[in-house]
Amino acid sequence: MTHDMDLNGAAARLEAHIRGWRADGLWTSGARWTPDGSHLAVQVASASWQVWLHVELRRGGRASLFFFASAGTTGTEESTDLGRTQVAQERRRIESLDAWSALLDEAVHRASRTHVRQARLVAASCTTGWLDWIHGELWLLPEGLLRIRSGFMDTVANSSGSGLTARDPYRFIAHDPETVLAAHPTNRLIPFADMARARLHGGVTTSGLEVTMTDGTRHKLLWMSSEPARRLLRERLLPLLGTRLDH
Repeated sequence: MTHDMDLNGAAARLEAHIRGWRADGLWTSGARWTPDGSHLAVQVASASWQVWLHVELRRGGRASLFFFASAGTTGTEESTDLGRTQVAQERRRIESLDAWSALLDEAVHRASRTHVRQARLVAASCTTGWLDWIHGELWLLPEGLLRIRSGFMDTVANSSGSGLTARDPYRFIAHDPETVLAAHPTNRLIPFADMARARLHGGVTTSGLEVTMTDGTRHKLLWMSSEPARRLLRERLLPLLGTRLDH
């Protein structure tokens, strides 16, 4: 069951946040309304941020967060409705004005610590072991590996053989390790600099990577052998690890 948000009350909360953001030296667009008054929006940016934040709230209580790469961050002229490259989008259900205020605080805090990274998707069927049945995406970043859990429907689609799609495997993403790791216990961030040794293995249906970190922590990643992850990881890890990579 849905209920209408008090958008006038939400606008008053937003204006209070805007005054605080401006006092802190942030740029904001001010509160913006659609012509029919059905939803409210604001944009926030800072010269020290790598992303440009856009937040919307609709009368039905649906909120959206959009993170766009700031000018010059990606080196691309790809356009959006804001003239920037979108690197992340999230949707939330807002049940109260207090929840709206909390979302605004969270969104600005996240924007301040988010970095834009060019990443390559190397597997869409990645799990963290044989007991982990829900697939996730495995991204190759300049500084390490990022595994982000997907969901049940993605797992079903991958199990039927879809795997990676034909979309461009290179993307600019909003990289916020704190949020990613807090989102689910099976999400992983594995820095190359902290790898002590690794083993790549391949099978008829399943391939994988086992990594031991310098502090003794171990990570296991598995994916469908039809995906290019093993080849791409070997190309990236071999120059870094040398004889410490078993492949």
